[in-house]
Amino acid sequence: MDLCKPLAIAFLASIGNLASAAENNNPFQGALMLTSVAPFVITSGATAGTSYIPELFKSSKSDALAFIGSDGEIRGAQFEQACRYYRSTYKPALMSDAQLALAIAAAG
Repeated sequence: MDLCKPLAIAFLASIGNLASAAENNNPFQGALMLTSVAPFVITSGATAGTSYIPELFKSSKSDALAFIGSDGEIRGAQFEQACRYYRSTYKPALMSDAQLALAIAAAG
């Protein structure tokens, strides 16, 4: 849900810039605006899409640290919920539980 807001703002900002660039009817200025705005919007959208961390992973940091410290023997409830969410969202899972715990500990 939070991902939609930055994308909508970037989209609306790009529409406003392109409309103001077209008022002059100068093709060079229009092309210059398009070539400077479009890469920014594409890059910021891709960055926002890949850097989103669900709140579920942020709240399971302490359980992930316990999992890492115990070599996988201690599995807290929040970490287990994050693992199940990850496995159901990303099929096939790209990380093991130990790798996921390290990622949660590093990102959160």
